[in-house]
Amino acid sequence: MKGIRIAAGLAVLGGFGGPVLAQSNVTIYGAMDMFLGHARGEHKSISVADSGGLEPSRIGFHGTEDLGNGLKALFRLESGIAVDTGGTVPPGVLFSRQSFVGLQGGFGTVTAGRQHSPGYWMSLLRYDAMMGGPFSPVTALAAQGGMSIVSTGPGRVNNSINWNSPNWGGFTASAMYGVGQESTVNRNAGEFAGASLNYANGPLSVGYVFHRLDTSTVVAPIVDRRQREHMLGAAYDFKVVKVIGSYQTLDGDVAAEARLWNIGARIPVGAAGNVQVAYVALKSEAHQSDSRSWALGYSHDLSKRTALYGRVIRADNDDAVARSVYNGLAERGGATTLFGVGMRHSF
Repeated sequence: MKGIRIAAGLAVLGGFGGPVLAQSNVTIYGAMDMFLGHARGEHKSISVADSGGLEPSRIGFHGTEDLGNGLKALFRLESGIAVDTGGTVPPGVLFSRQSFVGLQGGFGTVTAGRQHSPGYWMSLLRYDAMMGGPFSPVTALAAQGGMSIVSTGPGRVNNSINWNSPNWGGFTASAMYGVGQESTVNRNAGEFAGASLNYANGPLSVGYVFHRLDTSTVVAPIVDRRQREHMLGAAYDFKVVKVIGSYQTLDGDVAAEARLWNIGARIPVGAAGNVQVAYVALKSEAHQSDSRSWALGYSHDLSKRTALYGRVIRADNDDAVARSVYNGLAERGGATTLFGVGMRHSF
């Protein structure tokens, strides 16, 4: 992704000149992604013109200031964009994707605000062949299965402080704590704790994530409850194909414990093409409440910043559930399919 950079040197002058004490940098970046397609369920279908089929549409501002001695201040503001309407995603929330400020140094990076959870990056970039979005079986089934290790809204945490480690010979770690909804009625509501450890060196990548999320109520009757999630992911790049897989669990004070496993691949085609394929199964402890989904896609880079793509995803359900790949089209025991062609331009 190529950003537009605005640099400003801030100098303190002694007489007619003096040393530059701080250097500021602000980068404007983002992506515009739009696809056209069709979605259908068992008994109804709709035409689709939507945003973010290959990559989330967004605009962001990232800034750093060199404080000296290896220390930097930084901030990030990032807003989701619905290209089809010009609105924000979700509606009415300007910087819904990220909004944080922090410090970076030899200790790593410490930030505070609204930010991606440890599981967000694991689910999206590392261990999902479709890399999130409406054509990702991982995203569809994990989110509708009540999991927070997912690359959508539940994968971001308000009122949180996060630490990302430096790279230690291929090992990276992160840890996050979120204070929750700051409710005087129930101080535990929304509290979050998560951590991850990942190893990436050469063709191999292996990672683990843990999330603990408090889902207690803030109105009567007050109910205290917490859910726990674990995820293991691995990927290996054979050059002719990159194989990607993950396994995650949900338990604790939940309606039904669940397990999700995912296997996929990304296959380069020439210098500019890429085929993506994925299969995901969500197994629930509740009777007749399992779901399965597969997806297939192809993207072609016209340049480093512009790509065309075509994708299809399908999900089917057991008799007791109606998980959908698009717009709630599913019926209990039924299937839904979404296919589309689109274009993504990053800046």
